[in-house]
Amino acid sequence: MGKLIFCTAQMGRRGFLQSCVLLGVGGAVFGAKAAVANPPAERSGFVVINGWVLPSRYFRNDPA
Repeated sequence: MGKLIFCTAQMGRRGFLQSCVLLGVGGAVFGAKAAVANPPAERSGFVVINGWVLPSRYFRNDPA
């Protein structure tokens, strides 16, 4: 079995810029999909203060 041969030629300025643009576009596309795919977080019925889990109704102003 022979050694693996990789393309070891140095990447020029144009290749570097193309790679940066490709990574930027990929990040924008996949970042936008991740932001759209996640639904907004629902408000829970509990609050954690100093390790204590308390019902959120204790912190509301309404008398109900």
